[in-house]
Amino acid sequence: MATHQPTEQPPSKQEAELYDIQADVKAWALNTFFQVATKKQRKLNANQLDLRLIWDDIVVTHAEPEYSDNRVAPVPKSHSLFSTTFRNNTDTEQEYSFRTERCTRSVAEIELSRGVVTSQELGLKLTLPNNVLEANAGFHRELSLNSSTRQSTEEELSWGVDTRIPVPPKRCAFAEVKVKEEQISSAFRFVTTLQGRMRAVFYYKQNFICCIEGDLGTVIENELRSRTPRKDGSRPHVWVESRKGAPGKMVLIETSGRCLFRFGVHQEVEVSERQLS
Repeated sequence: MATHQPTEQPPSKQEAELYDIQADVKAWALNTFFQVATKKQRKLNANQLDLRLIWDDIVVTHAEPEYSDNRVAPVPKSHSLFSTTFRNNTDTEQEYSFRTERCTRSVAEIELSRGVVTSQELGLKLTLPNNVLEANAGFHRELSLNSSTRQSTEEELSWGVDTRIPVPPKRCAFAEVKVKEEQISSAFRFVTTLQGRMRAVFYYKQNFICCIEGDLGTVIENELRSRTPRKDGSRPHVWVESRKGAPGKMVLIETSGRCLFRFGVHQEVEVSERQLS
């Protein structure tokens, strides 16, 4: 089974809300740096500084996704994988070997409506719904999400036939392998939680200047507080809550959207006969 890397698709008509947590952390780090910097350091331009964010102490957890609005529908037209013709020109019945192996593509398409800009430190994975996993369509248990609003992943699923077809004398047999496909679409939602101490280390011309540290939840809460409230009054998909039984706060980010899966579910071998002309 071959795996094809996710490919980016053109953005959907309604632009997704992707939260750039790296940008907010960098903004906090730079603002804090210039507040505590020496007079000489304040003369430096932000572009002259080498800022390295250290995420080692940040704990990231992903809740199990919630699926809703599940729609299952057969694909109207079967997919023809292979066909062949057996001609028996003799006066006795002949038996022909019919053996072949072909592949179909199982396709997973994901469209995000809300989420976060992913990075090496913050990778998102979507656990597939049970009805897709039970179909043994060739998908892995989880799909990695990138920062594009739409993405597609393909897996190859192998189908094999090994049978014998008897053909009466002076007749012709036509054999065709078909695969029926099914399409499943769902809405999904899951919440990612981040908590812990964030560190930002500053260098200038490869020389260490200083290290700034802060609670990530408090950092993001202050950055979000400066934003303009949503015009429609709806809850944003990024918010901050106090940690239970521990000091500090935690950041919660909702990722939501729709997913569509299309894959083969049933193989058929059709054989028809006719008189040789």
